[in-house]
Amino acid sequence: MRLFAKLGIIVFSTLLLTACFGEDYDFTPPDVTLMNHTEYPDTEELTAVNIEWDSDKLYTKKTDDILSVARDQKTLVYHKGQEVRIVFVTQDFAIRKLSAYVMKDGIKTEIEVDGEVFNMPNEKGEYIIVLHLLADSGTVEYVGNVLIE
Repeated sequence: MRLFAKLGIIVFSTLLLTACFGEDYDFTPPDVTLMNHTEYPDTEELTAVNIEWDSDKLYTKKTDDILSVARDQKTLVYHKGQEVRIVFVTQDFAIRKLSAYVMKDGIKTEIEVDGEVFNMPNEKGEYIIVLHLLADSGTVEYVGNVLIE
């Protein structure tokens, strides 16, 4: 009987201890950066403006004027036609679709996204870039202020 009691205490203590070593996961909507493919790789973060994300809890954010939010961001400088990779800081979700467009002088131009890579516009100027993520956990829309040289 004592053997069973000791064995029970050991098993209980072991289970209690292993529960304390659990990992802390971040299920918030992912931050996204744009990474250029030059000899000096650099990354720039976009700002999340519209969020509907359901993972450990529901995250929502609605921004009515995404263009003014984008204009207030740090200007990201790229070259004409430069290839850029979309990098998610955390990726504990499945991407269903990534789409992007740029706005210049009120004109919206769709950008073809191949996997997680796209090319900046071929025309110089100041643009607002909008990236839309559709994932199994929800949707997030990101914006940035871009200068094409």
